[in-house]
Amino acid sequence: MSEPVLIEDIEESEISGDNKELYVFQWLCSLEKKLAAAAPQHLKTVQGKLESTLAKIITAPEPYPAPGRALRNIAGRCLVMLYTRGETRTLFDTLQAFMNVVGDFKATDKEITKIAAFSCIGEIMAAFGSQYMSFMAEIHSIVLRTVKNSQSPILRFHALAALRKSLATAKRAVTESALKDILKQMRNCVADKSLPVQREAAYVMIAIYSGADASHPSASDVENIVNLCIKSLENADQATRHSLAQLVGHMLASTQTERAVPVPDSPQKAKKDEDDTDAGLSSAVSTAVEIKKPALTPTEMLNHLSIHFNKPNVSRKTRTGIFDFYAALFTRLGPTFVEPNFALIISHLMTEIVSSPRNATTRYETLHVRSLVGILLRDLIGVRMLSEQGQISAIQELANAYLKRWPAMMPGQTAPSSKVLVIALREVAGLVQQLGNAPPPVQDALADPLVTLLSHPSHTTRINAAWTLRCFCYSTPLRLPKTILTVTELLQRDISSIVSPAAPSDINLRALGHAYGLAALVSIIPERPLYVSYDVSAKVLDMAISLLKRAGEHDLKVAGVEVEVAWTSIASLMALGPNFVRPHLPQLLVLWRNALPKPTSKDANTTRTVGEWIFLLHVRESALKAILCFLQHNSSTLVTLDVGRRIASLLSNVLSFANNFLSQRVEDSLEAQQTLESMKGLNLRSSEALLRRPKVSNSEYKILEPPPPATSVVDTAIELFAQLLPLQDLTSATRIITQLLESIRSPKLEKNSGRKAAVNINATIGLLLALRYATASHFRQARETLGSTQITSLLSPFLHEVLVDGDIVLRTASSESIGRLASLSGINFLTGQIKDLVDRVVSNRDPYGRAGCALAFGAIYSHVGGLAAGPLLKTTVNVLMSLSNDPHPVVHFWALSALAQVINAASLAYAPFVSSTLGMLLKIYLMESHEREGGTLPNANLSGDHPAYPVVCQIIDAVISVLGPDMQESARTRTLILNLVCEFSVEDDEGICVEAIKCIQHFLMFTPEYINIPDLVRQFSSHLSSTRRPLKIASINALYQLVQKDALVMSKLGGDQLVEDLFGMLDDDSSVQGVRNVISSWLEQTVVHNPSAWIDLCQRIMSRTTASQQVADAASRQGPRDDEGESLNFGMVQEGASGPHPTSRWRTQLFALQCLHHICTIVARSGRREQLDAAYARTLGLPTKGLLVSRVPDLIKMAFTASAAYVTEIRLEGLVVLRDVIEVFAKVPDPAYPDALLLEQHQAPITAALTPAFSSDSTPEILASAIHACAVFVGCGVVTDVSRMGRILRLLTTALEQSKADSGMLSIGETGELSPNASAMLRISTLSAWAQLQVATPQQRYLENVVKPHRGTLSSLWIAALRDYASIRIDSEVLNDTSTVALDSSYSSLGREVLLPAVATSMDNKDSFILAAMDGQETTSDSQLSKFEKREEPTAFFYIIFGLVYEALVTSSADSTSTSSARQSLVLSSLQALRCLLRPEYSGNALKEPTIFDEFVSLCYRIAMTEPAEVQVYLLEVLSSFASSQRYQSGSGDELSLTSPKAHCLRICSYILQHSTSASRGQAIQGEPSDRIKLITTAFSAIYAVASSIGSPRREEIRAVAILLYGDLLKDESSEIDLVGPTLPALKTILVDLSLVSSPGSQESYERLVHGLLSSCLLNIDAMSGRNGSISDKKVKNNMLATVLVLTVIPSSIKVSQAVIEHCCFLISQKLLGSGELSLTAAHCAKTLVVASSAGSPMLHHCVRLLVPGLVEYVAKMAPLVHDGTVTEGQITAIGEVWKAFSAFFSSTPEIHREYSNHTCCPDSESISPGVRLLGVLLPTIALLLSSSQAPATPSVSTQMVSQLLQYATSSPAAFKEAAAKLDTDTRELLEQSLRRAVGGGTSTSGSSTTKPQISLRSF
Repeated sequence: MSEPVLIEDIEESEISGDNKELYVFQWLCSLEKKLAAAAPQHLKTVQGKLESTLAKIITAPEPYPAPGRALRNIAGRCLVMLYTRGETRTLFDTLQAFMNVVGDFKATDKEITKIAAFSCIGEIMAAFGSQYMSFMAEIHSIVLRTVKNSQSPILRFHALAALRKSLATAKRAVTESALKDILKQMRNCVADKSLPVQREAAYVMIAIYSGADASHPSASDVENIVNLCIKSLENADQATRHSLAQLVGHMLASTQTERAVPVPDSPQKAKKDEDDTDAGLSSAVSTAVEIKKPALTPTEMLNHLSIHFNKPNVSRKTRTGIFDFYAALFTRLGPTFVEPNFALIISHLMTEIVSSPRNATTRYETLHVRSLVGILLRDLIGVRMLSEQGQISAIQELANAYLKRWPAMMPGQTAPSSKVLVIALREVAGLVQQLGNAPPPVQDALADPLVTLLSHPSHTTRINAAWTLRCFCYSTPLRLPKTILTVTELLQRDISSIVSPAAPSDINLRALGHAYGLAALVSIIPERPLYVSYDVSAKVLDMAISLLKRAGEHDLKVAGVEVEVAWTSIASLMALGPNFVRPHLPQLLVLWRNALPKPTSKDANTTRTVGEWIFLLHVRESALKAILCFLQHNSSTLVTLDVGRRIASLLSNVLSFANNFLSQRVEDSLEAQQTLESMKGLNLRSSEALLRRPKVSNSEYKILEPPPPATSVVDTAIELFAQLLPLQDLTSATRIITQLLESIRSPKLEKNSGRKAAVNINATIGLLLALRYATASHFRQARETLGSTQITSLLSPFLHEVLVDGDIVLRTASSESIGRLASLSGINFLTGQIKDLVDRVVSNRDPYGRAGCALAFGAIYSHVGGLAAGPLLKTTVNVLMSLSNDPHPVVHFWALSALAQVINAASLAYAPFVSSTLGMLLKIYLMESHEREGGTLPNANLSGDHPAYPVVCQIIDAVISVLGPDMQESARTRTLILNLVCEFSVEDDEGICVEAIKCIQHFLMFTPEYINIPDLVRQFSSHLSSTRRPLKIASINALYQLVQKDALVMSKLGGDQLVEDLFGMLDDDSSVQGVRNVISSWLEQTVVHNPSAWIDLCQRIMSRTTASQQVADAASRQGPRDDEGESLNFGMVQEGASGPHPTSRWRTQLFALQCLHHICTIVARSGRREQLDAAYARTLGLPTKGLLVSRVPDLIKMAFTASAAYVTEIRLEGLVVLRDVIEVFAKVPDPAYPDALLLEQHQAPITAALTPAFSSDSTPEILASAIHACAVFVGCGVVTDVSRMGRILRLLTTALEQSKADSGMLSIGETGELSPNASAMLRISTLSAWAQLQVATPQQRYLENVVKPHRGTLSSLWIAALRDYASIRIDSEVLNDTSTVALDSSYSSLGREVLLPAVATSMDNKDSFILAAMDGQETTSDSQLSKFEKREEPTAFFYIIFGLVYEALVTSSADSTSTSSARQSLVLSSLQALRCLLRPEYSGNALKEPTIFDEFVSLCYRIAMTEPAEVQVYLLEVLSSFASSQRYQSGSGDELSLTSPKAHCLRICSYILQHSTSASRGQAIQGEPSDRIKLITTAFSAIYAVASSIGSPRREEIRAVAILLYGDLLKDESSEIDLVGPTLPALKTILVDLSLVSSPGSQESYERLVHGLLSSCLLNIDAMSGRNGSISDKKVKNNMLATVLVLTVIPSSIKVSQAVIEHCCFLISQKLLGSGELSLTAAHCAKTLVVASSAGSPMLHHCVRLLVPGLVEYVAKMAPLVHDGTVTEGQITAIGEVWKAFSAFFSSTPEIHREYSNHTCCPDSESISPGVRLLGVLLPTIALLLSSSQAPATPSVSTQMVSQLLQYATSSPAAFKEAAAKLDTDTRELLEQSLRRAVGGGTSTSGSSTTKPQISLRSF
């Protein structure tokens, strides 16, 4: 048990010290924790002292410190906890004491204690107010008096805060008159000069009108309060505006609460009541006539705000604040009000706000209103409030009420204005993007109106209609081809009729609108390439070019339209990328040159009309737009040096033309106004400015509101100036900057202050951007120019001037510029700047100037860096600390921000200042001036926008970074940091909480053991329900960190509920970032322990439906597609059948499906077999209920539900889950029937889940994924009988037949005819699916029957697909097949990655069909097949396939650092294909061509030097095959000339073997040990293959090199990994299997080679004498084995020196008698030599003679260990090897030598047979290990001995008897006893062993 918590008294001595604030703060923090943990009994004993101490801290008698914010907050919480866990008897007295403090109005010098007392009163009343309501009268009177009489904003604020908290619990005690007094005073406070008082007064009024017992405000009360709040908006800061918005939102929302309203009785009803004498009936009737209704209708409620918004003299700030009120109102009412009343809200905004004449007075008013309404509709209502059903209804409402009503078709109808339509279109675009696949009713509602609105007369409406149409077709791509055709036809009709005199007046605008729409749709094609034919793009380009050509034939008005239509179309086509643009680039350059000609002197002198100038400007602006789009989408690929030069000259021409136009001083005229309608309503100057500003292409992914042309051209000039200035030399840069500064100081600007301010800001920003570019991209050059003294002396005075400006933009820009300039210049400039800044801080008392200096300190240090600015750190810190204590909010806010910058930049160098910094931060926390409500009235009003505490948290965060793990060493520092952070984290301001949470996250990284994790989880979980988005996101990020650290702990703390809450957040608002990361990380760490729980969670989400699905089902009313689908669908419906069917956002369902995918893959990769195999789980005693295998039916059901959904993304992910199920459970046995597979019973549901993918509404992506899933199922092995594969195989076969058809269009399943691109993609997907089956054939032999009937078709289609892919890769149109040119590379690359392995597999199997396909033959029968024979010329497609393989290998080897599985599989399949491709039947003599051969060999060398072992194994197989099959003959007839294939092969093999170990000079080849062993074996096999193919004496040279390389392996000591032992068979192959060449001297050289190898091995063994360790043991072992291998495999005719033999046997005997594993190896070697000697080799017989004594000695050495039972398993095995050797030796002795002849009765010693002599040695040796006891110490050894005796006795009884007779008596008796015991034991059990085990058959 833990020790009881004891609460200690405060130390009075510490309070009187210098650090009394710190001590009291730490003591209070400790007290709060102890109060929560202490026992109640202990609390009662110390409660009195604690109350007294806490009261002293609040009232602050000497020597207690002033009760600043931190102290009073903790003291208040401690009091509440003390009375909550202790006794409340004295609570009344405590409250009364505090009331006495705040009620003492004469004590004007005790303001800080009154604040603390009010704070504690508020905390206590908030907790216990309902029990002490008697205080309410006194509280309300004191608060009102304080608010009325006091001049201190912070005191008035805290008085109101205490009143608010008291009202929350004790409002019932306030009398009616008192409540009126409070309300009257609060209304005055809402208009108070003090913003903090306004804020708190608003919250007090909310408290009055909140709660079940609250009074309802009257309509006049609501109106008065709204009026007051709107009046206060003009001077409100952001925090105050938020408070006022909360009040107005609360008041207006309360008017929608239904209340009982009495209805006046009618005369008839009154008469009836008089006649009725029943009192009960009379009462019931009177109740019934009271009806409930809201105080105001929704329209009246909203009009309270719109009336004020539309007043003529309301400022922009107030109007923005009114929209804050709208947002607060809708947030307060919530989605339950907003969604049903969306039509009313839209109508109000459109009618009362957008359409109000007040809001259309200027362009800026219109844009401001559009922005405000857009934010309200999009960011609040659309994103956060509308469910998917609400989004669908909203789209339909907007379409029906606004979009469809233009143009007005019926008399009396009024079409919506352009302003209304723009807002409606933008909101529809946003909703469509949110909704994803729009259901059919939404499509029907939008398709026609959007196209119609393209012809609207307003340019803004046309652009927005085009954008909305783009969003609609992007999210619903099946509509794209039809819409493009419709818009194209409309545009062509407009163009053809534009020249007709009878054309309507708006034909020009209509044509432009249709052009914008077409451009927007064309820009979708790169993202949706499968839905549109490539021909569309070509037709659009042809139309544009023809328009440009004929524009010169028409008048300016018509020509201007034609030019804009043409260039707009061309600009959109640029988004199609290089594949489309490259063929047309020469033509485009000519068109641009014609549109942007070089101005001549004649042009300068030509007099033009205004209309002509407008036309010329318009032509150039349109052409530039197309150039910009070209550069945006194609610059990285197509902009060569030549193209760039030509475009640069065109831009120069345009600038010359614009300058020429300005010099003409052309003025607008009436003629110009007539031409404006086709020019977007711009005047002449604006048109000229368009040439100079950046163009926004129509293919942008969001609508931008560009600034006006005049502003935009200045912005662009600033950006261009900034990019060019760092590139100038010193002289030019000095001249330019001097000119700039002179223009700033020009006297002309004095007359126009606005222009002067603009020039100041533009110059400062231009210099800042230039310095940014300089420091980021041109640092070295900029140091010499911008960092020079000439430049810095010019810039420094100007920047210091701007630094003290009142504009925050200028101050921040100037400070950053000074910092960057200091980083470029020398130390002198740096020190000078610091000195100047210090002087300015001392002399300048202006708060904005001091704030600017603080910013400059921070910028200088952060940009110069801690190393260069290190000597200045102390000065910088001292100045910033001093400024941080300044009472002015602007000064201390920016000083603290700068200090945070300095700490982050200084890092560890800041460590000496940490202690003083923390002390300063605590002091700041306790200072009244730094509170948001503190200081004088002006300062308190400024603090709202300059809060100090969030920046204090940022400084603490930086300090944590500085300390890092060192925090663990200093308990005092760590405790102070943690207490400060915890205190900030419980502040009411969410900005402070967010920064505190970031500090906590950082703290967790270094010292997590000092944080209470359960409390943190509870705190973060509570923030998830916050209405404040930043706080919610910060909590999610913190939870993500905790989950990443330990998800299992989080599961125990948060449980399933927290995960469900996170999923709920995802469903409520999918735009909240981070939730998916938290859930995914949690799942990854915990799913292997309980996958079933996660599946349950996902199943609950998938059991719901989406709004799109509901609407689509209601529109179609289609039944289930088949029986299996009906049963699955019924099962899913049953699970959620009770009550109304719940809905879920489709993105949440998509994420649930992605979670299911992760569940399957993570569990499958975890290696937990029990999760996948129920039978195995039972053997482990595990219940199968929660295992993944038990949820297979549920997974298939969810996959079916998803595959039948309406949203494309869900359908695709459903197919992924289905594929996961098939792949993961394909080999799992059925637990009920072990001989069957689990998925056999699920074949029908899987088929049903795949069927919807082939329905009529499927997209090409779904079809491709379904085809892949079909192939996975066919190839997984669940069903091996082709006749039982059913519908799935038929779908694959049908898709293949479709792919075989010559027509370009495919139609698979119930889908209609697809586009050419989609058809090409599906053709590749189908071929890839079959290719996967072909690749799997070697593992799944049944697939041969699946693939065999289609081999001919598949082979030709595979080769054709690879040919098409190659044509795309070389950007060629050889095939003239336009459908493949624009195909998405992600699909076309399948050709190389999937088809290549299939082709390689077919080649490997010597498939005749693939050979015929390579020859370009169309074969239908075996009789037409090509024969496998050598040829001179390569096959028709050899070069194509060879090129693809070569490209894949070159690309991969260049990126050999990557270890992705996709890259590895591509390399391996490419090498496999290359191995087959190099055969003469495919390549002919192609590789004998020098260029190809050299490239191929270079690639091989590159792979050998860069790839891992796994790849190099395949490389060696390629080389071996190549060298063996290619007969290369040099001019000299030498097969091993330097350039021959065989020489290159040997060279690469040699390189690989030399680098196969770490002992090589270069880097060793990487890879797993098994791969490296295989590599060595393969390398020697390749050498063997090359040597075998050479008949000349050079073969012996190759053998010698190979032996030398193997000798190097035997010498290796670099690693403990044994690479030699497993490769010894390769040594045998080189030594023996490679036959000797019958040439003179070959025998002798072979003998020398063998002798050298043996000597080398023996020397290696000798070199290890005296060394121990695994590496030395491995080397000795391998060399010993190699020696024995050589001796046993070489022919008997090969001579070996006696010295080598004797030394070898000596070493074996020596190692045998040694200790460790080597003795076992030596025993193996000895046995091997003895066994091999039976073949009759004299050399080996000699070895046996040398080895036998050592073997006998080893047995004698083991005898004591055997008898005392200490012998090891290894030694037992070695003894067994010795007996095997003796047995082999005895068996090899001839039979005649074993038997003693019968006719000799008394043989002498010379006549004893060798067998008797041999047994005379063996029997005593055996006897050494035998024991006379009944239970030998080592039974296994005894058994071996007896077996040997019996063997000898039965094989040679006479010799055995003779030898036994010659033994001494004890030994002979021991042998006899052992034999009798063995034979007797056998007979005693013989009876019981007669019954043999039998196999019993199971009955079913």
